[in-house]
Amino acid sequence: MTISEAARRNIIQAFKVEGISWSGRLDDVDFLSRLYDLDQMPSHDHRFDNAKGDIWQHRINNDDWPNDWIFEDNRFDLLHCSDGEFLRFLCEMIHPVVRPDRKETENLLEFFNEELGPEGFQIVEKNTRFGNIRYEPIGVLPNTINALEEVRDIAQQINSQHLQREIVRMITALQRGDSELAIGTAKEFVETICKTILNERKKPLKGDETLPKLVYLTIEEVKPVSAVQLDRETNELVRKTLGALSTLTQCIAELRNMYGTGHGKYPGTLSLEPLYAELAVNAATTLALFLYQSYENMSK
Repeated sequence: MTISEAARRNIIQAFKVEGISWSGRLDDVDFLSRLYDLDQMPSHDHRFDNAKGDIWQHRINNDDWPNDWIFEDNRFDLLHCSDGEFLRFLCEMIHPVVRPDRKETENLLEFFNEELGPEGFQIVEKNTRFGNIRYEPIGVLPNTINALEEVRDIAQQINSQHLQREIVRMITALQRGDSELAIGTAKEFVETICKTILNERKKPLKGDETLPKLVYLTIEEVKPVSAVQLDRETNELVRKTLGALSTLTQCIAELRNMYGTGHGKYPGTLSLEPLYAELAVNAATTLALFLYQSYENMSK
């Protein structure tokens, strides 16, 4: 953690004193679900199995928690969490989906950067390939997480809450060093992209297709424009490259089955290094972007 506690307190205090809604136009559960896997986080209320349940109960159903409860909740620990988590929280607070008032967003962005500047960070506005606006910090998030933020635009474009949950799960797993969860979700992410495209194209599936098979079927369906225009030999190389990416993701997911959670690990079994998670997520992200962009080109 390099962003000081003092800077974090200044930002948090402004929200408390000014009465600014940190979740914007969204309710607390919808906002936090864009950043955290609430289904996997613990509940502070014994009546509920997870954080999603108790937040809904006390902020939406009963509304008996104060508006600024998030800043005191140790499950999120915004005073002491990693720089990446803290900055992602700030960026999400000014995302147009959360806060559509442009003037309010500009004021908050200016304030954030005044506090973050002496700490060596800034938040900048970026236009996505879909013509939307999002915000990202400079100089802190790993390239893999930045890539996942790009992919999240796809999930929003096709209005897939399932995809958005998988992306949030991968980001959270990477930030917290949970390699097994990140790898497993990366595989599921590619499967979801493929099944989404094939479903849109009304292509029936048996339900037992392997990941390489799903990728093959998707490639056959979208017929990437760049590949179609190439000669036969180069076209075949493109197909092999995409096949290798899907196989890589599959192989690492199988490693996850050997070393991951939920598979009865023996005492002393080593955990996978984070670099394997980065590799799996990067491969999944690259493959998913290519397939969806090819699908988009085909639909134009």
